[in-house]
Amino acid sequence: MESVNRPSTESLSPLNSAVRSGSASPLLSVVTVIAVWCVILFSFRAQVALVLEAWETLPSHAHGYVVLLVVAYLLWTKRAAFPGVSCTPSWTGLALLMATGLVAFLGDVVAVAAVVQFAIVFMMIFSVWAVMGDRAFRLVRGPLSFLIFAVPFGHEVLPVLMNWTADATVAALRQSGVPVFQEGRNFVIPSGRWSVIEACGGIRYLLTSVFIGAVFAYITYTHTYKRVLFMIWSVIMPLIANWVRAYTIVMVAHLTENEWGLGMSHLTLGWVIFGVAVFVSFAVGTRWADPLPAAQPSARGASAPAMTTLLVGVAAAAIPVGWHLFGAWMEAQELRKEPVVQLASLATLERGDSTQDGVRPLFPGARVRYQATYLYKGNQIDVYVGYYRNQRQGAELVSVGNSYEPTKDWSWSLSAQSSDTHPGLPGMKLEGYLKAGRHAALHHLYWVNGMTTTNDAISKLLELGSRLRGRGDDAAAIAITAYSHENLDVARKLSEDFAAQFLPGILADLERAAVDDAPEAKR
Repeated sequence: MESVNRPSTESLSPLNSAVRSGSASPLLSVVTVIAVWCVILFSFRAQVALVLEAWETLPSHAHGYVVLLVVAYLLWTKRAAFPGVSCTPSWTGLALLMATGLVAFLGDVVAVAAVVQFAIVFMMIFSVWAVMGDRAFRLVRGPLSFLIFAVPFGHEVLPVLMNWTADATVAALRQSGVPVFQEGRNFVIPSGRWSVIEACGGIRYLLTSVFIGAVFAYITYTHTYKRVLFMIWSVIMPLIANWVRAYTIVMVAHLTENEWGLGMSHLTLGWVIFGVAVFVSFAVGTRWADPLPAAQPSARGASAPAMTTLLVGVAAAAIPVGWHLFGAWMEAQELRKEPVVQLASLATLERGDSTQDGVRPLFPGARVRYQATYLYKGNQIDVYVGYYRNQRQGAELVSVGNSYEPTKDWSWSLSAQSSDTHPGLPGMKLEGYLKAGRHAALHHLYWVNGMTTTNDAISKLLELGSRLRGRGDDAAAIAITAYSHENLDVARKLSEDFAAQFLPGILADLERAAVDDAPEAKR
């Protein structure tokens, strides 16, 4: 009788076979990486929850789930080449995993969600490098890089986009012969008044375009310069499309005596213009598509022992857990008592009617909130100070939950740096608002343990430096608002004059509040 060779149970299980034979199979490495990913996501689950919340609530980041599907699909397209790749753990990948874990820890210390979320993505990417090695990582680094688009970022450029949209629309209207009076993001034409609000800034078009442009460039081109050029166009195109959209809407409304161009037609027209722009971009971009490179057969090198892969996987999983536990230990340290903030420098000023309509900032996580109305040169001046101590996620100086004008009753007309008319005065940022013909000029800045800045990122760096030096995390947001029925420049000058006279005293008051119960005093 003829003997028949039957496949053994061991040969049917590549993972089990790899462990018993002593060499690591690609499947063992993949399972190990997935396990490490689960540990990373669980360790920083609070930040992962914030990402999911952003996907659900922010229209500009509603494509988050699509990012995961795209990454999964692109990884799936690499499956044919994967069995021939040797898997040897990389010390370089492990070192980079440790470094990004440190970044996540520092971002968590100063409650910067975006830094932690980007660090999580890079930890996931570098864990692949650490466990699977150089060859396998080169194969999948392209698809994995798209995980960056899962992080909800980019909202910081919205004020700039709104300014550009207003200026471009006004310029186009004037070229069309329509008389325009512009004041910041507000402008008036003969048929009515228009205002560029947040939804008109084009941030959703921009972020969506960059993502789909990156995917198109990756699957269409192999030359780096083509990919870079198309990505540049993916940034420029949605800006132009949004300007055309804004101009078209205003002109349609103007020519039809405001019967068209408003309501749903407003939104529909925007997406139609954006869709046409994307379609044309892809159609033109395809003309210069690169041919797919022919698959080059290569002999598989020796893989690392299975036990080595498992040990590196354990080490890779221990890194995010270690940084997370270290951060939790720091947060569990003794907290400082509630600060006492007394603005003695404003005690001599005459109080105004606090019930008057005005711009009222809202910083819900502040430990102490000081808000008062004063009379200065016969005009209303609102002063707001939000003081922070023992900052945590959701109760930090820089947060999306903080707002200088939370009611949205005032039209946001301008965002710019303050003029340098008062030498020696700390730099401030100006927000201009308009409501029923009344202008509001709000100057604001951050104070971080004796240092001032108007930049969100710099304020976080200052806070990190202060905490690492053992000085605590005391910080404050300061806002000074003046009003005028004439124009924004009048309100702006009034606010700047008030700041020049009283801001140094306010900063000194904050210094005294920080000294009370300071860490140095305890020692």
